[in-house]
Amino acid sequence: MEPKEEGLLLPREAARMLRICTRTLANWERRGLLVPVRLPTGHRRYRREEVETLLRGSSRKESFQT
Repeated sequence: MEPKEEGLLLPREAARMLRICTRTLANWERRGLLVPVRLPTGHRRYRREEVETLLRGSSRKESFQT
């Protein structure tokens, strides 16, 4: 596992913060609701501030559930 970048979350960390499963996180990505950072290795990371923005809009989050 590569060293943790500052301000970036692993998919499981982002999903845990949002209280969703990683499958839902991937669906949100496909729908353009959350855009990951792609590392040179192809792995995805999510910006902590974007995840926190979604958390603050929790009433909106419920409508994103698939």
